[in-house]
Amino acid sequence: MSTLRELIFPSKQTGDSLLFAQSHHGHLLHRIKLVSILLIAVYPYYFYADFVLYRDVPDEAYRYGSIGIHLLSMLISVLFLVVYRLLRNQAAASRTFWPPLLVTTYTALYLFIGMLSSINSQSLTGNVDAYIIILLSAAIILPIHPKNFLVILLINHPVFLVLLSMANKDKYSLLTKEINTTATAGIAFFVALTLYNLRKKDFTNTRKLQENEVRFRKLFSVNPYPLVLSRIRDNTIVQLNAEAAEFFQIPLDSGTPADASIMYPGALEKDEIIHELVQKDSIKNLICQLSVSPHSHKWVMINYELIVYDNETCVLAGITDITELKKAEAELARYASLDALTGVLNRGHGMTLLQQELVQCREQGRELAVCFVDINNLKEVNDRYGHAEGDSLINKACEVLQRNLEPQDYLFRYGGDEFVLVFHTPPEAADLIWSRIREDLLTLSREPDSPFPVSVSHGFFHIGPDTDMSAAEVIEAADKEMYIEKHSYKKNTSSSPDTL
Repeated sequence: MSTLRELIFPSKQTGDSLLFAQSHHGHLLHRIKLVSILLIAVYPYYFYADFVLYRDVPDEAYRYGSIGIHLLSMLISVLFLVVYRLLRNQAAASRTFWPPLLVTTYTALYLFIGMLSSINSQSLTGNVDAYIIILLSAAIILPIHPKNFLVILLINHPVFLVLLSMANKDKYSLLTKEINTTATAGIAFFVALTLYNLRKKDFTNTRKLQENEVRFRKLFSVNPYPLVLSRIRDNTIVQLNAEAAEFFQIPLDSGTPADASIMYPGALEKDEIIHELVQKDSIKNLICQLSVSPHSHKWVMINYELIVYDNETCVLAGITDITELKKAEAELARYASLDALTGVLNRGHGMTLLQQELVQCREQGRELAVCFVDINNLKEVNDRYGHAEGDSLINKACEVLQRNLEPQDYLFRYGGDEFVLVFHTPPEAADLIWSRIREDLLTLSREPDSPFPVSVSHGFFHIGPDTDMSAAEVIEAADKEMYIEKHSYKKNTSSSPDTL
């Protein structure tokens, strides 16, 4: 029994080797079943040939030998189908030595019958075609373990050569047949060896792919960030984890393939991203907005990877929601660009905008009007009513300035009581806007609860396409114009000490 077991299991098999052996033997048993059914189907023709077509053959020994071989072959085929049915109904049998024993035994009998058939043909046709055909057929159809196949050949082929020498008396004919059949036996062994190793390699690769897929699914499901796997071929989502389903508001078990376009900022960007992925295999830390519902967008940082999954080229997208971070960033940017007291643009941001617009004026032939504004009597208000009222004066003046601006114009605080207005209009239109501002300031000053008048001094500087000045130079020029009006205001108020 130990010798038989060593023949069936050439070496101690564990793990993947044992799994391959079980899978391979199951595969070969299925093939033998098909071969057996096919042979049983053609045996009526063989028997018709034996009993009808060859009834007048001169060599009766050939005829009876052919009948016996065909009967033995049919008996083996039927017996195999019975045993196969019994083994198939017993799940535990697939893990015993019975499947490999059955496969090895059938292969040996298949070659043995081929040998007998070929020797029998010697008396009638003088050829060994049957033996050659069956050798190659066994190697191709039943690539059993190469060691087992070699052992069968080492037993079967010498017997064939002995019987062939007894049946064939012509020296050179015998020598030719011995050389040809021996070469065929060697070729059959290498065919069986090659096919066996190819199948084993394919099994190993398939196992690795299955294990990687299971590992991938586990990592996919436990990842704390949204992950989406989509197929490029038809732009459908293959997998998404629970986090991605919640993020995109897609049911995990909807049963309907979801459109993978949700992974991309837009249709044009999608084509560009896939093109870049084909070139580079990955795109890291792309920051963009995704539409997560018809009425909702979120800022995300995405990593795209081009991978092969289930023999398909796919895109794996790892998504990090940075919407709150973007909101905080925008809030910080807003605070960094706004004046804390008035809420209008601060000096740094306003000067940057003005400098950019001066460049555009020269490049595009546009006009600007810059107005430098200084609030009157701020020091006196602070001294008499306190700094809280002084801040109120600044805010009241700023509100009047702000609400009279056109949508394309802007205002920024230059200093304590100094503001700059930028008008995108010709001088005449800017003068009209300033007239409205002056009227609003007068109306505000006449209110009964106003303890002090709200007034400002201003100075305009017009900028044309040919003006080649920096923002600071423009502000300085407008400031000089403002001081002309400021000087006049102080002169008038000095003659009326109770104005404030």
